[in-house]
Amino acid sequence: MRPSGAKTIAQGTSSPFATTSTFSLPCITARIPYFAGIISLSRMEKRATNPAGDWASRALWLLMMLALIGLALYVLYTVRHVISLMFICGAIAYLLIPLVDWLSRWRPPFSTPLFWRGVVSLVVVLGFIGVVTLSTIAFITPFVQETRDFLNDLPRYEGRIRETLTDWQTRYQQWYAGLPPQAQQWVDQQHAALLKSMEGTSAALQKGIQQVLQQTGHWLALLVELFLIPVVVFYLLFDSHRLKRETLRLIPPRYLRLTLHTMQETNRVMRGYIIGQLILGVIAGIATWIGLQLMGVKYAATLALFAGIARAIPVIGPVVAAVPIVIMAGLLGGLMLAIKATIFMTALFLIEHKMIMPKIIGDRVDLHPVLVIVVLLVSGSFFGLMGMFFGVPVAVIVRNVVIEQRRRARRRPRIHRLMVLEAAETTGTGGT
Repeated sequence: MRPSGAKTIAQGTSSPFATTSTFSLPCITARIPYFAGIISLSRMEKRATNPAGDWASRALWLLMMLALIGLALYVLYTVRHVISLMFICGAIAYLLIPLVDWLSRWRPPFSTPLFWRGVVSLVVVLGFIGVVTLSTIAFITPFVQETRDFLNDLPRYEGRIRETLTDWQTRYQQWYAGLPPQAQQWVDQQHAALLKSMEGTSAALQKGIQQVLQQTGHWLALLVELFLIPVVVFYLLFDSHRLKRETLRLIPPRYLRLTLHTMQETNRVMRGYIIGQLILGVIAGIATWIGLQLMGVKYAATLALFAGIARAIPVIGPVVAAVPIVIMAGLLGGLMLAIKATIFMTALFLIEHKMIMPKIIGDRVDLHPVLVIVVLLVSGSFFGLMGMFFGVPVAVIVRNVVIEQRRRARRRPRIHRLMVLEAAETTGTGGT
């Protein structure tokens, strides 16, 4: 049933081309709301009279969106190495941009701002390369030495594990003596399977680590290919403002506000997340090294370095870091030292989670742990370790942008179709 406004347009008003100046540009421009009202009414009537067609168009639109998403995921998976490299460059740039901005203020009077920022960016990048090189040299020596010691002691640790399992079987022989015969048989089978699975474990582990160490030349060749990282970081530091302007010029005006909000949200989340995770990783590494030294656990430097790197992975990082530490403590000092290491890692995690993390990261990464784990699994399957590190902040950015767009959409006035028809009627009547 057509509204009264539609009847007025159809019968009570004259044609929009009734005047002599019908085809003049001002006349046609003035009738645009009229045609918009007619088109809107036609679409609404079509939906009302043919709901099946409307659902078909929606289903087609949904299939097209799913196809585009699948194509985008395929492209991202194909160029995942390039994306990971750009994420690394972006993370380094986020760390160094505040320093470059601060040093750029101290410009001498004889230089231009652009030239001075280029000099500052070059000096900062070279300084960063020097710091990374010295840190690598400082950490690689104890790491290699402790790795060799671990390989030499690995057969002894395997024998100790066998002795521990045998001792446990003897100790708990009386405990499961009262169990049914089938349960006792199952326990014995599991114990035998565990001992059998350990046969050749040390040899396989030694062979794997030695193969990795022997491929040092291959890894160095890959590092040589990464010379693009400082080049890209330099341009991000030096010309980030112009890069932002050039990007905004490619955006249609209707999406400009959304793009600006996305850029601001990306800058806020990424900068806080990267700097916060770096600080937490350094704190976790130093605290772990001190704690392991006090407890007398061997390979403290290697385990602390692993703990600091693993801490960069949200939610599961502390657990991944604690597992080898507890195992090594149990191998070296028995059950009591393993319990002490567990208590220490738990206390360190609680202190980080309750006291340090809220001060550094705050609510920038506020996702449910289950969602974080899902994001880690998906991003890790696509982009590996880099995906696990950057997947959570990217998910947070997408969530915040969607929430902001929905909030803005609710603030916009909703125009009823009768209002459109009234505007069309007024314009059409006034032009005759």
